[in-house]
Amino acid sequence: MKKVLTIAGSDSGGGAGIQADLKTFSAFGVYGMSVITAVTSQNTLGVSGFRAMPAEFVGQQMSDVLSDIGADATKTGMLANADIICEVAEKIREFKHENLVVDPVMVATSGDRLMEPEAEKALKDKLLPLALVVTPNIAEAEVLSGIRIANREDVEKAAQIIYGWGPKGVIIKGGHLSGEAIDYYYDGKEIYEYRSPRVDTKNTHGTGCTFSAALAACLALGMPLKKAIPIAKDYLYLALLNADSLGAGHGPTNHLAGYFDHSTKAIRPAKGLPAAKTENNSRKLTGRKLYVITGQEFAKGRPVTEVVSQALAGGAGIIQLREKKWTTRQLVEVGRELQRLARENNALFIVNDRIDVALAVDADGVHLGQDDMPVRMARRVIGPDMILGISAETVEEALTAEKEGADYIGFGPVFHTDTKPDAGTARGLELLAQVKKAVSIPVYGIGGIKLDNAAEVLSAGADGVAVITAVVGADDITLAAQKFIHIMEGGR
Repeated sequence: MKKVLTIAGSDSGGGAGIQADLKTFSAFGVYGMSVITAVTSQNTLGVSGFRAMPAEFVGQQMSDVLSDIGADATKTGMLANADIICEVAEKIREFKHENLVVDPVMVATSGDRLMEPEAEKALKDKLLPLALVVTPNIAEAEVLSGIRIANREDVEKAAQIIYGWGPKGVIIKGGHLSGEAIDYYYDGKEIYEYRSPRVDTKNTHGTGCTFSAALAACLALGMPLKKAIPIAKDYLYLALLNADSLGAGHGPTNHLAGYFDHSTKAIRPAKGLPAAKTENNSRKLTGRKLYVITGQEFAKGRPVTEVVSQALAGGAGIIQLREKKWTTRQLVEVGRELQRLARENNALFIVNDRIDVALAVDADGVHLGQDDMPVRMARRVIGPDMILGISAETVEEALTAEKEGADYIGFGPVFHTDTKPDAGTARGLELLAQVKKAVSIPVYGIGGIKLDNAAEVLSAGADGVAVITAVVGADDITLAAQKFIHIMEGGR
């Protein structure tokens, strides 16, 4: 089992600090350990008392844990003073710890500064140079960078300044800016945006702790940072979406929303047991042989809604929204319309990659690649009733996906394709047949499939074909879809 250490304060209300961290670690299936830096007396209305631990006692806790149990990743939260920060930094260096996530708890929700100037200086000088990534919110980024942040350009400038203090990466959490919930990651070269719909809730206590803890858990599980960020963000979105109002103030998020099904009052199955999913999920796909994936760049200027409407008129049984360059707002707005069109035509609507968007628009399912959220975790997030599709290039990947809760496999590229530059070499019909023989869930061939080779794909055992340009890029989309249906029903 992977191990994660949190070095932070205790929240008697249970919504933030080590309590939030340990719940998050449990949700990710890693072993959580804690070093207490301070004890607070608080509830959803605020903090009424605070006691910092002696710095040497913080160091003693770290030594005892790291010398015996060890840690695959560590995160820091509230570090009350300069002495504690210096002690933590010394122990991180002593144990040569690399996967360090620093959540700089510096500014209260009220705007009050939580650190004295000498502590802020110690954080910059001693701890940030040891961090793999630092995760300030907007207010904290303003303190660390010394500039006012009002827009994306300010975010980028602040990230560059903070990066100069020594961390290998900077994530500025944009939940405090208006509009979408956008987080910004700077790796020293480029800045990347990670978007999700904003959840309208007052239950936001401990969101920063929760995100950084999820990030640390993902790092402990061996994920690269760029893969860990969207997974941690999806986890936080789910926790916010399912938060219950506890107390009279700002309540906590629901850290275990993906594990306890309140509709059935049942715990999600653990590793080694079949993944929790509705048995008829795969049956929903029966007879749906034409799977059309959107691609605005191939649509000859036609709106996605028009393309999908025409594909449905031609008999498409499954529609997938796949627009990598769109904002979350675009995906949600168009996704709602595509879901309506799909239901009116007795078709299924799937969202590519974005679990948050799929949940927001009440899609029938979500499709993930091998580099996206792990299948078992995704199943826990979306619940048992949503369709989960997984891309696979090998028999092993397909078997693993089925075991962990997938409802269908998108196998490919079957043939050479230029639609996805990173698709790799063609896998061929023989391997497609092997995959279909190995799994009991539906398999859709994808990649380079056209009217003249669709029949071969079905003959190899595929339950259907997934296409982009052959339908989306056709002059007559409805006719192209009809021709695919005709071929797959035995015509020529």
